Amino acid sequence: MKKAITWEDVEVLIVGSGLMGASLAQAFAQNGLNVGLIGRREESLERAKVFINHELHEATEKGIFAGPQTEEIKHRTLTGLDLEEACGGKNLRLVIESATEDMAIKEEIFKRLDEFCLPHVVLASNTSCLDAEILAAQTQKPDRAVWMHFFFPAHKNRAAEYAAITHSSQESLLVAEYYLKTARKDAVQLLRYRKGGAGNVIFVALLLEAGRMLDEGFGARSIDEAGKAAFGMPAGFIQLMETVGLELATSCIESFSNASEPNNCFHRVYDNFFTSPESFKLRLTEGKKRGGHFSTGLLDSPDKASISQDLMVLEHLKRRFLAVAFVTATEVVEAGIIKLGDVDRLCQNAFVWPEGPFRLMNRTGIREALRMVTEKMELSHRQEINFPIPRLLIEQAQKNEPWLSGQSFS
Repeated sequence: MKKAITWEDVEVLIVGSGLMGASLAQAFAQNGLNVGLIGRREESLERAKVFINHELHEATEKGIFAGPQTEEIKHRTLTGLDLEEACGGKNLRLVIESATEDMAIKEEIFKRLDEFCLPHVVLASNTSCLDAEILAAQTQKPDRAVWMHFFFPAHKNRAAEYAAITHSSQESLLVAEYYLKTARKDAVQLLRYRKGGAGNVIFVALLLEAGRMLDEGFGARSIDEAGKAAFGMPAGFIQLMETVGLELATSCIESFSNASEPNNCFHRVYDNFFTSPESFKLRLTEGKKRGGHFSTGLLDSPDKASISQDLMVLEHLKRRFLAVAFVTATEVVEAGIIKLGDVDRLCQNAFVWPEGPFRLMNRTGIREALRMVTEKMELSHRQEINFPIPRLLIEQAQKNEPWLSGQSFS
């Protein structure tokens, strides 16, 4: 029998044993790396092991892995509760924080990582919507801190974003790039860091729009059919909410709308656009009463009217989803966060869209795309919600020229 690995053997350490942490651990282990997974409680670690075993069993049944490969992946994965011990291994090169989206918890983790890890170990945060700059500031060596963002399930989804934050060294960024490549990620390096990155801003805005549609009385099934029709994706946004988690989505919305943060560019750009819908707040309250079960349950019952009875509703909702994607995709390019072509690649990989938002705009027609956006803006203003149209989109529509994947903007 092969000797079990120890913390001395671990090369990549994941801190946070929720579903994303477990998925990240599997992503690296199935690509040949010795991986550590640290949790706060034994119960969460056991759930993580069950998740990994289930995913590996399913992959074996589908012929993705052979039995010996599955056992090898399990052998390369070490779990534990002692963060200090896990950080002391001589082979450790990268630690990825993947704890719950709570700034106080993440800050404490970064302080401890800075204390326990050797100076050459790179510290990364997988935060979806909190500011990684604040986390790096908790360390004595902020040059070793970077942002690496993965999309769930990380062991299947090839998409990732990464970026240098203010004091990141080039060496730290190269370490992040190396391990993303080792994990076979089609990773996009952002031009500059902003909390939320690029992909999550687009995705959270679309989840938010689905919530507003619920508040307006549209049925969950109709909303999901419209989302699938808009982007050609296999699951609608209400169904995706079950996967992502209502709690995480609401945390992101609240982070983007936080006017008390002096450097929150989202509030300056979007004003009150990122505001939680009442439907989300209500279901979060109900979930807490049920002991933390946040399932929406919205797809369990049919809509009052089927899609086939009202195709105009489907078209209306579809145009709204497209408008939100067009605006947010253009905004992250206009803000200098990401290249235009990388937005399309990221959305295709992360969200399983056959086409990215810029190709969708080209196929729709730039002026028709702006018309959709204008319709959405007028609806939002009637609801007293801001919906800013990027200058870049207006100028492109005035030229009436298609977007080019290599297009650059001054």
